[in-house]
Amino acid sequence: MTRIAVSDNMLVDYSEDRWRLIQLDAAAAPTLLVEVKAGRSFRYDDDFGNQRALPPLGEVAARDIGEVVLGWSEEEAAWQLGMTLAPDLSFSRSSRWFEVLRINDPDQSRSQRTVQQIGLALADVLGKPLVASEPGDVAPEPEPIPVIDLPLDLGDWVLQARTEAGDSELQFARNRRWIRARFRQAAWYGLLAAFYAWVSIASLMHELALPNAGTLIPDPSLLPYLGLGVSLLLLLMIALQVKQIMLEPDTLLVRAGKQGVSALRGEDLRWQVDAGDIHSVYASELVKKRGRQPVVFHGEINLQMIDGSFRRLLVENDKRADALLPGCDAAVEKNRPTGVSVLEPDAVATALQAAAVHVAVCLGDSPVWYDRRYK
Repeated sequence: MTRIAVSDNMLVDYSEDRWRLIQLDAAAAPTLLVEVKAGRSFRYDDDFGNQRALPPLGEVAARDIGEVVLGWSEEEAAWQLGMTLAPDLSFSRSSRWFEVLRINDPDQSRSQRTVQQIGLALADVLGKPLVASEPGDVAPEPEPIPVIDLPLDLGDWVLQARTEAGDSELQFARNRRWIRARFRQAAWYGLLAAFYAWVSIASLMHELALPNAGTLIPDPSLLPYLGLGVSLLLLLMIALQVKQIMLEPDTLLVRAGKQGVSALRGEDLRWQVDAGDIHSVYASELVKKRGRQPVVFHGEINLQMIDGSFRRLLVENDKRADALLPGCDAAVEKNRPTGVSVLEPDAVATALQAAAVHVAVCLGDSPVWYDRRYK
């Protein structure tokens, strides 16, 4: 067993069939961050995975790892050891690589020998090639992420790009038809409430012949009071509609960098999430599989936080038979598997999926997941 200290509180130990990354606390108590055994998966703890936006499963199978990469970072002034993920597991075209560890040592040649030794050991255990670059080598620019052009019509929301104080950001603006639909529903409830109240009060103030058969109520004299109860219930539903109109956010801002996501009602802030607290973006859709084209009955975009909780960004409850973007193959989309899978930008088929990718890119190329359920 070989043991090498890579920093004041981090060490690596390895043998022919095992490689481990261990962190030490102030009392020198060890915490296992990474463990790899020959022929087994690359396993890691929650903090390690969250910091690197790795799948929230605690492991990556060896077959999903491309190669072990060693390189010098001028920006960090350190040697970095990392790995690339296979294309079917990469979250975006510009984020296939992730860092495993780095070594900051004023003696560059000594740190290079150390990190090469550690990297070669990791590559041997994984059975993957080690790709190393020398200081001064220029890494190729990542391919741009292919995303659908804005604006995007999501039904109740419209997504568009804008620039504020020189910074780029995304804006979800609630469609005015959502508010008009709520007012129409409230007006309809009001008419029904007035009708039930009028009939009930008239029945109590005048001697009307009430039905004595064909009802589920044993005493027909209770019918006017039941009508008043229905009227009160409708008034409560009107109050809920008005409350929703007054309190629900009408603008969602996604700012580049560390500013994160803000929900606004007019100028009032409803809630805010820092970008550093966001782990990934989820696009969820409930789809009817039958028919020539998939029909989306319900859609959501949620933010998965570092602590594992979720923050709902927006919801689309309206049925959309025309949800597919132009040029998408309906047959391929219909046969898309159910469950959670990585959402690649070039596999986007609906405006909701495209919006989720835009949000993830704006937040710094966060992982994007697609959750499909069939109705």
